[in-house]
Formats: sequence, structure tokens, C-alpha cells
Amino acid sequence: MKLAHLALLVPLLGLAELAGHLYFSRRAPRPEEWGATRAAVEAARQPGDVVVVSPLWAEPLARWQLGPTLFSLREVARPDVTRYPRAIELSALGAEDPELAGWPVRRETKVGRIVVRSRDNPAPPHVTYDFVDRLRPASAAVTVAKGEARTPCAWVEGLPVETQGLFGAAAWPSARFRCDGEGPYVFAGVTIIDDERDRPRRCIWSHPPAGGGELVTRFASVPLGKVLRGHTGVGHLIERDRAGAPITLRVLVAGEEVGRAVHADGDGWKPFELALAGHAGTTADVEFRASAPDAHSRHLCFEADSR
Repeated sequence: MKLAHLALLVPLLGLAELAGHLYFSRRAPRPEEWGATRAAVEAARQPGDVVVVSPLWAEPLARWQLGPTLFSLREVARPDVTRYPRAIELSALGAEDPELAGWPVRRETKVGRIVVRSRDNPAPPHVTYDFVDRLRPASAAVTVAKGEARTPCAWVEGLPVETQGLFGAAAWPSARFRCDGEGPYVFAGVTIIDDERDRPRRCIWSHPPAGGGELVTRFASVPLGKVLRGHTGVGHLIERDRAGAPITLRVLVAGEEVGRAVHADGDGWKPFELALAGHAGTTADVEFRASAPDAHSRHLCFEADSR
């Protein structure tokens, strides 16, 4: 080989090395690399923290490797991150969770190709009551209201968990307030739906009854903050055709309507916030009343807290 040809190999080798660097630097971490972050995550994590994975599509790998202690169902299917005082973000490929934008980084540790960041919520709320956590007979009651008629729904445990298949409704939980005589879909129970980004959301199934009635979920003696904050949703596969009637969720505090959230197909996981005005700082009964002009496939699921 001539000397001139040998000289050409030098830039070619440089280009090959650069291409290799770009390939491996942008390649997703292997499952065991997520597992290797355990010590760093446990060292950074404090009670009340939430663990977040960026990019989102990598979360199943991190959950598989790190397990339910760091990724409980309640946190994985969270309504959003606003309720948490801190977040531990596991970041690969330079990704950052958009929900954590504006959360200052307190500490950052690199474990192989994954960055473990501790972030502080710049405005952490004081949550006085989580309605999803309290959907039990000790604190809640459910009735079907049609005109002046009130029909109580019975709390039943040990029911078979039922799913409707890939294109059906969310799973029906084994423990729920069952409203006999209103059809199988009319009940109140904690389940999980998929939102428009295929993220799981833990919420209270609250399917409106037919005939213009309301499904009333009443919580007794709720310690109230300044606002009621929550989300409404209908499983993405149900609402994506945008063929259903709008669903109204009225919220009453001590018998007074403080506001309502209206959910239309295509709204996705939709937030709402209702000021409590004169009820702020008091203890009162809170009702969530779900209705729709046409109740067919109106699989409303909502979550709320007071803060």
C-alpha cells in the first residue's frame, strides 16, 4: 500500500471512532444498568419522594430491575407530581421529565450511563385529604340519585376482578360500592385507567347511571385546605373516537356546590381546581356527583385531594 493511501486511513479511523462513540452514547441502557442505580436511589430517597424515569418509555425497565419498593402502584399511577415534596429522577440519553421543569436539582450522581438527580418541588403543597385513598365504608358512602329518590350502593369485597379486554373498560376492582339494579358498570371503586399518553392513572371509577341520574360519592368529615384539586379521565381507548356525551362532575361541600368539572371525549387526563372560599380550613362533608345526558360508555374516573 502506498504511503498516501496509508495517510488516508487516519481520518477514516477517526470517523469510525466518532461513529462508534455516537452509536454507543445514544444507545439505550441495558436492563442491568437500571438495576445498578439502586444504591444511589436509596441513598438519595427520603420519605414521601417519588421516583421518576426519563425518558418515559424506559420506566418499565427501571421498574423491572428496581422493584415495587421504589415503584409502588400508587406512585407509578400517580395523578401528577405536584403533591410530592421531592423527586428522584433517573435520566438516560440526556432526557428530562417535562413535569419536573422548574424543580431545582439538589444533587446529581452519575451511575454508568444513567444520571440520578434529586429535585425539590419549589412549591410543595400540604395535602390534607386524598379522596382515592379514603374510598372505604369508614369514610365514604355511595348512592344513586334520581329526582327525589336515593338508592344506596352496597360495599362489597371479594368480588372477582373483571377486565373487558384490550378495547374495553378499566378493570373492575374486587372491592367496590356496587349499585344493584343499575347495570354492572354503575359502581364506585378504585381502579386504573390509561390516559392519552398510555400512562396509568389511579382513580375512582364513577360511572353515571342512566336516565339523567347522578352517582353520588360522599365523604364525611373531610379536613379541608384552600382548594380541591383533581383530574377527570375516561380510558383513552374509550374516548379516542370522541363519540360519547360529555360527563359532568359536580362537587358539593357542606351541601353547597363549589364548582364542577366537565369532561368531553378527547380531553385526556384533565385537571381541575376548585377554590373552597369560606369552607377553607374547616371540616365538612364533600360530595362528587357524576352525570351524563347519555350514560352509554361514560366510564368516568376521577381523583381529587384537598390542599
